[in-house]
Amino acid sequence: MQQASENGNQGNNNLTDKLDLSNKNFLDFIVNQRRILLIIITLITLFLAWFVPSLHTDPTLESGIDKSTEAYQEYRRFAKTFGNEEFVLVAMKNTTGATDPRMLEALAKITQSLESLDKIEEVVSLSNIKLFQQKGDLFGNYPVLQAGGNGPQLPEPSQFEAIKKALPITDLLISEDLKTIGILVRIQERWKFDLNAAKQIYQEIVRAIERNVPSGTEYRIIGPPFIRQAIVRYNVQTGIIFGILCMLIGTVVSVYVFRSVRVTAITNVILGICVLWILGLMALLKIPLNSTTVLSFGFIPITTVEIVIHMVVRYHFFHRETPDRDGAIKKAVRWLARPCLICTCTTAVGFGTLMVSSIPMVKQLGFIMSVGVLISYSLAMVLTPAFFVRMKAMETPENTTVLRGWLDGFLGKLETSIFSHYKVYVAIGLGITAFLLAGAPLIKSDTQILRMLSEKTKEVQDINFVEKNLTAVNSVELVLKSNHSDFKSSTVWEKVAELDKALKQLPEVSDTDSLLPLLEYLNDTLSDSGAKAGLFSNPAKVPQILSLITMSPGGTRITRRFINEDYDLQRISVRIWNLPDHPIGDTIDKIEALANSVMNPVATAVVTGDLAVVAKQTSELINDQIKSMFLAVAIITGLMIFQMNSVTLGLLCLIPNVPPLAAVFGIMGWFGVSLDAVTIFAASVAIGLAVDNTIHYLAQLKREIMMNQGDSVEDSVARSYRLTAKQISSWSTITMLGFLALVVSPFRPVVHFGILGCTSILLGLYGDLIFLQSLILASPRVKRVIKRLIEKEMAAQDNNSVQESRSKSR
Repeated sequence: MQQASENGNQGNNNLTDKLDLSNKNFLDFIVNQRRILLIIITLITLFLAWFVPSLHTDPTLESGIDKSTEAYQEYRRFAKTFGNEEFVLVAMKNTTGATDPRMLEALAKITQSLESLDKIEEVVSLSNIKLFQQKGDLFGNYPVLQAGGNGPQLPEPSQFEAIKKALPITDLLISEDLKTIGILVRIQERWKFDLNAAKQIYQEIVRAIERNVPSGTEYRIIGPPFIRQAIVRYNVQTGIIFGILCMLIGTVVSVYVFRSVRVTAITNVILGICVLWILGLMALLKIPLNSTTVLSFGFIPITTVEIVIHMVVRYHFFHRETPDRDGAIKKAVRWLARPCLICTCTTAVGFGTLMVSSIPMVKQLGFIMSVGVLISYSLAMVLTPAFFVRMKAMETPENTTVLRGWLDGFLGKLETSIFSHYKVYVAIGLGITAFLLAGAPLIKSDTQILRMLSEKTKEVQDINFVEKNLTAVNSVELVLKSNHSDFKSSTVWEKVAELDKALKQLPEVSDTDSLLPLLEYLNDTLSDSGAKAGLFSNPAKVPQILSLITMSPGGTRITRRFINEDYDLQRISVRIWNLPDHPIGDTIDKIEALANSVMNPVATAVVTGDLAVVAKQTSELINDQIKSMFLAVAIITGLMIFQMNSVTLGLLCLIPNVPPLAAVFGIMGWFGVSLDAVTIFAASVAIGLAVDNTIHYLAQLKREIMMNQGDSVEDSVARSYRLTAKQISSWSTITMLGFLALVVSPFRPVVHFGILGCTSILLGLYGDLIFLQSLILASPRVKRVIKRLIEKEMAAQDNNSVQESRSKSR
């Protein structure tokens, strides 16, 4: 059947040229001038390679934040007013804990050691905090720890409980069972985003701990600088591992498809050059390595190997009929140039529409991948012919050539099954699609940065240790806005007390930190011990205590942490649990709604902070996905209509690509995969990649019908299947395995993206190999429409040929 098809092609050269070639001279120029083009590519490669070492990471993680949002601007205003108190937390645990004077002595030594470091701004621990207390008849700021006969010791239990109530920050300094002790370390602003400084500080903390703590003490060190350091490290690891795995996957599949080590080596050289160009381009344009751009290291080889597979298979096919290697490769280039270009454009569109996103790192991936796939197409179309015309023909027995193998036997049986049970396959495809789409309404979003990392990572395990043995470490900032000097009013503070109590009753909230506990503590301390009155019993008490606190520099510093100079803004730090079944966005909405309800009408409330800024991008993420998906569908549809030269055939290309799209929404909805900054673009990428196989198949079907006019549509469907099935299945296998390789990533959203991509390509393979053909075979109307449209196009071509002949004869 393949031989007959090829003979038909040879017998209709004019038609072949019109079908397969829009610019024969230009495409032949690529083959004829391959040496010059190779020199140009070599020079460009050397130029871009020069910039690769300057490729940088994103230690601030700002590429994951949309700075144009109101949430980010609110956070900027908050940081300007109250400062950015980013602390590292050291947690140390042993069986005796703070009840052992040796542990408290070690705490004091570690604190002093850390205070002496030049990159440290502040160190807070039980050994150096002081509080306004009464000692006998005297009032003053005294250390929390007391001197004992065997060394430092904790105050009496009742007194210590009062101190802990006055200073909620002590929850981070000592656990309820007294076995875990914490130290807060604030790094100087200039070193916050310096990865080398973070590494050095971590090592200094480790040395200070191990020199002083008693044996048997466990410790963990956590904090934003080390989270950022880990994310940058994991980004690089993900890119390297993903790229290597994709190259290995491509190599293994290429060895099977090509049955030639030399061909596989050439393929890998082409893939390597494509990746090098992308790395150089990223460095030249100062696009950083982050959680999304590292994915290009694997996707570029995947998109490149598709073209190489089609080119090699088609070259070998033509070389069996044309002994001249130049002639065979020219025919292969002519045959594939347009469909491969359209496939490249659809993939570029799928990624390119991500640039509508408001998140920088999503935009960056959209740009680098859309440009990257166009580069890979250009390089593959130049380098593949250049290398293969210098190779000997692959003279191998028929049963072991690139056109034969065990996969061919499976595909042959599948063809028989399709032609026998096409109605069943249509029903299965429709059923699976309907089921998956039904899961779309169940999709939830969650953008908390800590849930980006896998539970197996050291950073998450350390955080879990601290939360289990000490307290919650994640917090959001609740800002109350009122009128000038309102936060000197006892009435307003009474509302704040009511809000504080309500917040602590929320299951997602661990504790709150504000100025209120200190006010209540000072009121109790300064009141007559025989007749203590509540803080709000006298309207003059609150202003008086606030004045007392600000009489000392230390008291003023504490006050300004929570209230601004105009007393119209107040901050409440709300520590929250990192609960997997509670999306951070829902927690923030609940806190903000509660605060506005309680404080109305004296103040309004807004939640801000690092976690809140990222979480409040949720609505933007959803809008981005909708916009990018519909934009991708619209542009890709236009490209398919252009390729098929028919609106109907172009729309027909969409049908087998509905299941891949449904797979993304269905998996996310039914299996609880959250919508986040990475999974957001899965739908656009899925349709951009999956449609490639559809284009190759329908382009071949169109050719078969036009070049074998006496045959039925069924015969053309069968021939098209045989000529494209192996390439389609080979590339789909590489792509699926490439997506599946992402499961090695420590980033949970990247793992989810890999699963979504793998599933969508799998259903795309079903749609192209089985569903589309079954639909054509099952619907006489579809067959008539296809036949009529192609006959109409042929008639138009014949009329054009007649007119051209008449013009020449004149």
